[in-house]
Amino acid sequence: VTRYVLRELSTPTLLGLGLYTFVLMMNWAFFVAKDAVTKDLDAGTVAGLVVYFVPHALILSIPMGTLLGTLIAVGRLAADHEIVAIQASGVPATYLVRPVLVHGALATAASALIYLVIQPAASDRLEALKRRLVTINLTSELKPRVFFTGVPGAVVYVDEIPAGSDRLQGVLLYQADDGYGYEQLMLAREGYLRPSPEERGTIELDLRDGVTHNFRTSVPETYRPSKFGRYLPKPLRSPAYAIASGGPRPKFVQQMSPAELIAEIRRLEKEQDPTIREIRRRYAWVELHQRIALPVACFLFALLALPLGVGRVRSGRAAGFALSIAVVLVYWVAFTTAREQALHGNLPPALGVWAGNLAVAVWTAIAYAGFRRGPRERSGSGLFAIALQGASRLRRIVAAPSRSPAAPGRLRVEVGSASPAPPGSRPAGLVSLLDRYVSALYLRSLLFALLSVYLIFAIVRVKSLLDSVVEHRRPMVMVLDYLKYFGPGELGTILPVACLLAGVVTLTIVGRTGELTAAKAAGMSAHRVALPILALTGALCVALFFLEDRVSPFTNRKAQEARDRIEGRSARTYGMLPGGRWTFGSGGLLYHYRLYDPATQTFQGLSVYRVDFATPRIVEHRFAEEARWSGTTWMAVRGWSRTFPEDLSAGGGYERFETARLDGLDPPDNFARTERLSLAGDDLPEQTPLADLRRQIAWLGGSGYDTTRLRVAFHSRLARPVAPLVMVLLGVPFALFVGRRGSLYGIGVALGLVIVYWAAFAAFTALGTETLLPPLLAAWGANVLFGVVGGSLFLYVRT
Repeated sequence: VTRYVLRELSTPTLLGLGLYTFVLMMNWAFFVAKDAVTKDLDAGTVAGLVVYFVPHALILSIPMGTLLGTLIAVGRLAADHEIVAIQASGVPATYLVRPVLVHGALATAASALIYLVIQPAASDRLEALKRRLVTINLTSELKPRVFFTGVPGAVVYVDEIPAGSDRLQGVLLYQADDGYGYEQLMLAREGYLRPSPEERGTIELDLRDGVTHNFRTSVPETYRPSKFGRYLPKPLRSPAYAIASGGPRPKFVQQMSPAELIAEIRRLEKEQDPTIREIRRRYAWVELHQRIALPVACFLFALLALPLGVGRVRSGRAAGFALSIAVVLVYWVAFTTAREQALHGNLPPALGVWAGNLAVAVWTAIAYAGFRRGPRERSGSGLFAIALQGASRLRRIVAAPSRSPAAPGRLRVEVGSASPAPPGSRPAGLVSLLDRYVSALYLRSLLFALLSVYLIFAIVRVKSLLDSVVEHRRPMVMVLDYLKYFGPGELGTILPVACLLAGVVTLTIVGRTGELTAAKAAGMSAHRVALPILALTGALCVALFFLEDRVSPFTNRKAQEARDRIEGRSARTYGMLPGGRWTFGSGGLLYHYRLYDPATQTFQGLSVYRVDFATPRIVEHRFAEEARWSGTTWMAVRGWSRTFPEDLSAGGGYERFETARLDGLDPPDNFARTERLSLAGDDLPEQTPLADLRRQIAWLGGSGYDTTRLRVAFHSRLARPVAPLVMVLLGVPFALFVGRRGSLYGIGVALGLVIVYWAAFAAFTALGTETLLPPLLAAWGANVLFGVVGGSLFLYVRT
């Protein structure tokens, strides 16, 4: 019996471990994917970032997986009456404590091995890898004639980098202080990039022979240009990690082995400063206790799961998962709250770290007291009895078979069973054999649909680039570089189409082969058959949201950069930077602007510099709060202009204006190609994470600029991840109406729905951009309209 129960415990525990590890690593995976794109990391570096983070995730996922696996296994034994069989053979149910103790001890041993031995070494390796990535970010990515925006608040442009040299030729550096509105533009003949010897975690740019311009566009009278022979601007600070500046690298307590932690505690006893001694001792003791308390939690979770699992005979796996989340939540709240108090010195380190374990131990004692009283006495009692009864009712509603008023006493058959079930027996569970079958068929169809739609998009894009490849004599490898990055950005368009095609094809196949009829005969409604498709699509919507926020903005920048190189365009910045966007024009003109709207051909916050890298100097600087194309020239509103002679002491010219012509600038077609239009506006919002886009909208709105188009794009970014679910919800009724007409008929219906949906989405977006609809309604209008239509049709489909 012990061996049998241990085998039953192992499988769901491993599944729970995999599930929770995946969930805990998901957010980190998005950060790694972003770094892999922005820094062009090799496969070995990416693998290192993932592998060295796994022990950190396992520290939490092993206790959670142990709890979930034990709840599911014990609940399965109870539901199949195997515990009753054990008791009928003369063995009490409490005998199951023995295999559960062994199971918890094994999980505790594995967790302790990882936390005490593997995790400190992995954490140290991960920190070293992060430090190296900063150097890669600030040096390797600096390319000739490409704007570098990898450092917050700064833009660096280098005209030439001689091979095998650390010398930069023709350097342009822009730094902005958004807190006070000051801007600084530097132009130097040459410069050198190296780690700062004074401040850890920064890069120093040593500029030689150039000019610097300090100004505030709102107060042009304070403009201060000057020349320099050598200038050290404000250090460039890394956005995430620190750079080693030589010497031994100190370890954090998380990177120390247990022996090093004990040595650190003993060393701190001799620390002269009482404040530093007390704070560091608390952190070291908390870390040491934590490395024992978290593995022991595995043992306590396994013990607690036995009485909880036996008491949930008819609750199923879903209730086991919900109950495991509730237990972990209780533990984690107690653990983190008391731990924070211990770090602040309000509780002893031992009490603060072990508070969560004490709470679970008390809960376990209460649960075993009820467990020993027997099922009759504990029936209906317990902390989660009411919640689980509600979950059980919900499960029965979702899994309930269709009933006909004319035949209340008809025979019902459970899907996958060999014989009819008597009236009143339990219907199929939340995850039945048919659910797994439909899910597998849907995922297989989705994979084929994704590959097919992606291939179509890729062929169209390559065809549009071939003329530029021939015209500018670019190597074909540049096209492959573009295809490598354009995929994630197009997923917001590709995935809804693929989900709709896969959902329609899946249901038409099930209907054409008669399997839908068999499911109905077995007591499952058409709504219930379609449920796994909707559930999987909802999970894909969540993944799409995180992908579009964490990864796609950076792949979109890389893809557009590759396309600009193929088409021979001038260097420019990508995304919505805090200081605005930069691009070179003709005749030595450099444009810096907050926003450009190709539809109205209007700039907002435009600065135009005429630069000379050979001298080097800035010949002219013109600024306008707004500039609009009149058909023949640019008309500027509320601005000023300055000219700078070679001898800056001569003063130069200065003029303010309310309206003026800006002659000599590039025509709007040049900027329209740079700011190419898409359904959501232009490429600027698509290259910006949502948090940055929200901040820029607030800043531009506070400065009086029109942000309608950006607000529509922001809400569209939130609405677009819901599109797969809306389109599947719309396609499911049509797929069920199609019946036995075949998959090709279903595909035709799906393609028609795609055209109608995206046409409506584009129409709503256009109305929002023209201020005829509020941005929120413009972005969500198509989803709400088609969601209501699809939901209504879905509810009225024959079940």
